[in-house]
Amino acid sequence: MQIQKKAGRTQQKMVPYLFILPFLISYILFFLYPAIYSFVLSFYKYKGYGEAKFIGISNYASLFQYETLWKCLGNTFFYFIASFIPTMIFAFLLAMLVRSKLIQRFQSFYKPILFLPQICAVVASALCFKIIFGERVGVFSQLLNSQIPFLTDDRYMKWTVVILITWRAIGWYFIIYLSGLTTISDEIMEAATIDGANNVQSTFFITIPLMKPIFMLAFITNAIGSLKIFTEPNLVLGINYDPPMKAAPFINIILNNLNGSQFGMASAAGWILVMVIFILTLVQLKFFKGEE
Repeated sequence: MQIQKKAGRTQQKMVPYLFILPFLISYILFFLYPAIYSFVLSFYKYKGYGEAKFIGISNYASLFQYETLWKCLGNTFFYFIASFIPTMIFAFLLAMLVRSKLIQRFQSFYKPILFLPQICAVVASALCFKIIFGERVGVFSQLLNSQIPFLTDDRYMKWTVVILITWRAIGWYFIIYLSGLTTISDEIMEAATIDGANNVQSTFFITIPLMKPIFMLAFITNAIGSLKIFTEPNLVLGINYDPPMKAAPFINIILNNLNGSQFGMASAAGWILVMVIFILTLVQLKFFKGEE
């Protein structure tokens, strides 16, 4: 009798694992194994066929001496930093505005309108921006009756991509911030008003501190997504989807090495990007957690 009970308990404990077994299998096959394999491959010279030759950290050393790597990494950080500030500020202000009593009853109208750019396909959005900012037949060039080289001049080209990224991202982080604002009890805000706090004081001393976990989530996800940027600069600025090196993102280095049958070098470049994202995430976590 006791044996049967133990067997029944064991079966009950195994049931949850059976439900998540499909995910575990797909995770191991399509993420964990490729990640480990690419890390090992980064220490080899491999053309995609034949025998792989172990060369140690030569791939990493070559990449760090490669001037193009630093240019592309700088471009990627420019896209991240230049789009980060306006995206976070406008998304939070819009969330505060929609959450306010002034237009709270129109939430069902404003939320889908603001989120609409995020629904649009990245490729379609990039091609539309390429038409809007085109030099000869672009919308702005036609309106201003002047050929403005938004997509070819070094002073403007990267900012065009930043505008596209910001336009697409605001709606996403607007929803995240709006969800976070709904977790703040109205009683807390009413108590602050009774104590004499105005709207600005309530925002800086109550809303923003209580939104700290939401800010951390938004900042980290934005950093990860921005550092992996690929489609926007390649489509908006690229000729045959190949942008000039002054505006190329970091992932182009990985693809160029893959196209050149340098699979070990491509894997090393990928892991360099992983480490950059990992370090930046640790810095953000330290910033938000402080001394804790």
